[in-house]
Amino acid sequence: MNPMVRQDLYDRLEALGVAVDAGELDTAAQRMTDYDAALRNYIEANAPDAPLDVLRDLLAIQNALLLRMRERQAVIGAALRQAHRQDSASRAYATVEVGL
Repeated sequence: MNPMVRQDLYDRLEALGVAVDAGELDTAAQRMTDYDAALRNYIEANAPDAPLDVLRDLLAIQNALLLRMRERQAVIGAALRQAHRQDSASRAYATVEVGL
């Protein structure tokens, strides 16, 4: 694998991770699209001679990034559920207070 192409793929994954960690979802989506296109182009241009060890390493990084994304999604989901419960409780208290 061309070292510049390999480094570009690693850099794209790192940039994607930075966007995910910063909560920049639009940027992350664009970076994911760009990375996917670059990886597909590389594989199509170099198959079947693409080095499997590098592709496996990229896959491992992708999987770790997906895990971080899922963890972030779980935190956001929990915060949304908590906000919904608080909103429901506030409305319930307001209803009871108005009824008194």
